[in-house]
Amino acid sequence: MPSVGERKLVADLYDAALGHRAWGEVGPQLVRFLDGHTLMLSVHNPLGQAVDLVSTLGMTAEDLRQYSEHYARHDLWALGAVEKRLFERPVTGAEAVDYRVLERSLIYNEYLRPKLDMHYLLGALLTLDSGHSVVLGIHRPRGAADYTPDDVRRLGRILPHLRRALEVRQRLKRETQAGRATLAVLDRLKLGVLLLAPTGALVHANAAADAVLRADDGLTHARGSLRAGKADDDRRLQALIAGAAGLGPDSATPPSGGHLRISRPSGHPAYAVMVAPMGADSDIAAAGQPAVLVFIADPQARPDTDPAALMALFDLTPAEARLVLALANGVTLPAFASQAGLSYNTVRTLLARAMARTQTSSQLELSRRVLSSIANVPGARMGGLSS
Repeated sequence: MPSVGERKLVADLYDAALGHRAWGEVGPQLVRFLDGHTLMLSVHNPLGQAVDLVSTLGMTAEDLRQYSEHYARHDLWALGAVEKRLFERPVTGAEAVDYRVLERSLIYNEYLRPKLDMHYLLGALLTLDSGHSVVLGIHRPRGAADYTPDDVRRLGRILPHLRRALEVRQRLKRETQAGRATLAVLDRLKLGVLLLAPTGALVHANAAADAVLRADDGLTHARGSLRAGKADDDRRLQALIAGAAGLGPDSATPPSGGHLRISRPSGHPAYAVMVAPMGADSDIAAAGQPAVLVFIADPQARPDTDPAALMALFDLTPAEARLVLALANGVTLPAFASQAGLSYNTVRTLLARAMARTQTSSQLELSRRVLSSIANVPGARMGGLSS
């Protein structure tokens, strides 16, 4: 029967994996649970990139630097465990390397003993599903007692939870990195893109959309949500947002969106606005998660300034990507043909190829699917968008 302390440690490991607790707090709990003195818990990329230090205890930044730059290649504990294939289970220092060999080694006499007072080890080498390796080392000083079989069993009960917690951490970390990359792509677009929560609250605005909101020329961010300046425009805008979030009058109707034009007090041509759901299979119930996409096009702006994102995501040719962005900005096929100096038949061929690449069947579906995919972020899974 696990003790109260063990149950709390397991719960805190999963809390740390989800970001509800700092790993810097949970690491010391693990050390105390095993009556240790110092700790190193790290994740290693299979491609040999920088080591991800999850939690350490009793080691300064300089200690860690020296280990990484000079002593890691002389680590007899790690080398011995790998050589003897002591994976996926608790390992004591004595199993990895004879203490008499350790005490004569360079790393012990120059680093472990004088700088950190590390003599006894209890740890593990684990492999995550992603291919990353986990190295865990909990140490005791020379004057303490060595780890016992009971200590080994205690760590053995914790290791499955530690592995699962680190799996979750790595997955969330990848999603976070992907999300940051996606937002960077959004900011390169000249088309305004807004991500809204189901309530209509603003979650993210790319650089172009932020410029539109700051101009306060028909569209603004007020009362915690996206608003149009004119009452009639705002009424239609809010209805489209509610419909795209699946919160319209008929809850049985799948989320949908639509187009509208937002007039501008400055007298400039109206903004062309498209509202769309994040995706038909998106979980949009969680507060604060993106549920609705709003695309804002200024007819005076060039629609073809940055087709690179579409080319990368959908393997479109430059001409196809420029056409897709033009359509999203409300440019008609004949107008695009004239602007691009192409025949109407050539433009129709480009449209057919772009729809084939994106598996869409109409101009509206093409615009919505491509732009929705660019704006897709963690917390919502991209699915089919019907026109």
